[in-house]
Amino acid sequence: MYEKILNSIDEGIHSIDVHGNLFIYNSAQEKLEGYRASEVLGKHVTEIYNLDRTSSLLLKVLEEGRPIFDYHQEYTTKNGNYIDVLCSTVPLYSGNKIVGSAAILKDFSKFRQMAEKILYLQEKLTVKWSKTTSIQQKERHTTFDQLIGLNKQFLESITWAKTAAKSDSPILIFGETGTGKELFAQSIHEESRRSRGPFLAINCAAIPENLLEGILFGTVKGAFTGAINRVGLFEQANGGSLFLDEINSMPLALQAKLLRVLEEKKVRRLGGNEEIPIDTRIISSCNVTPTIAIERGQIRADLFYRLAVVYVFLPPLRDRLDDLELLSNYFIQALNIQLDKSISGLNHEVISAFKNYHWPGNVRQLKHTIECAMNIIPSQEKFISPSHIPKYLGLFSQDNIELKIEPTEQEVKKNHTLSVLSQIKEQEKDLIINALKKSKGNVARAAEELGMSRQLLQYRLKRLNLK
Repeated sequence: MYEKILNSIDEGIHSIDVHGNLFIYNSAQEKLEGYRASEVLGKHVTEIYNLDRTSSLLLKVLEEGRPIFDYHQEYTTKNGNYIDVLCSTVPLYSGNKIVGSAAILKDFSKFRQMAEKILYLQEKLTVKWSKTTSIQQKERHTTFDQLIGLNKQFLESITWAKTAAKSDSPILIFGETGTGKELFAQSIHEESRRSRGPFLAINCAAIPENLLEGILFGTVKGAFTGAINRVGLFEQANGGSLFLDEINSMPLALQAKLLRVLEEKKVRRLGGNEEIPIDTRIISSCNVTPTIAIERGQIRADLFYRLAVVYVFLPPLRDRLDDLELLSNYFIQALNIQLDKSISGLNHEVISAFKNYHWPGNVRQLKHTIECAMNIIPSQEKFISPSHIPKYLGLFSQDNIELKIEPTEQEVKKNHTLSVLSQIKEQEKDLIINALKKSKGNVARAAEELGMSRQLLQYRLKRLNLK
């Protein structure tokens, strides 16, 4: 059953035991590397790949006990196949003891195809920024006049951002998730002399490092996508603004290249030699306190000081509760039009609960909470009440009672986990013993009966202490 599940997965999966011997090798891995499972199972990983203990991620993770995620790896197998993959490798534990490691591989050519499509669409969407298109662009982007709030700290942030918009200095916006960082970035662009130019935005956490570099800096033929030359976002945003969201998620190696672009105001396409001058205003954001991000090694200190020439802080919703009713009413009126309803507002119990809630998702979470309530409220009711608020928030006493039930069920399940696993192990042992009896001790025939390879059955026999 486990083998069928593993073989139904699109990603390649292979795993080694504590000695470095392969004991899992699924169908997708066979297609990716050109081996058959029967050829590799039971063999040491260095017998199959031109890798050693320093270059093999499986062995590295086995030795260090730390996972490695989304690592771009190129290698060749002993049969001469060139492999280009995105790999995540994790240690396997039994209790506190490491017993092996497993790798999940994705064919990087698929990511190249995706990057090709993204870059092609970006190229198609890039327009000549005439006066007419700049007016249309203004209609799509948020302006400072559209930002909702009377909180003193929030208004101070607007004042800082408005003033900074007049220059071309880089601006870094710090705020928790859901505080409206991109809306501020759009407003800064619209307030600036660059408002007639393009405003482009990219979330640095959403795209793998190898794709992100090509999307930002552009590519030359054969260097990245294997296709044609592509213009990167820095060039596309020339004369306008580029918003780098969640800059703290950008890999450090790429941050070093970004720092060079900021200092020289030139960009070099991936795989190219030409230095291309750019005139792009950089606005970036960070959803982790910058000092903490620097301490954790998420942001280079020199890049932070270069990006944060002007630093704008967006307060979390819990620190601007005096805006909560104003924001709620704004969302309600907007959703009345969208959903064809006529809700008047929140009732007093909901307002009180909202003001005592910590809002980890900030304004975005408030908007989604109200949108949920607006979808389920009966047409004859005019005020949002506790019965319309999502239960998972636990804002009201009846919600808290319901929330206490779920952990209890999880605890019960957890208590039975070991016994269930023991039962599965015993069932597996019985199946193998019966197959061996039926084949009169012939391991090859028993493996065929069980639908697995001879090497895998031998590995299972060793694991189950069967002789």
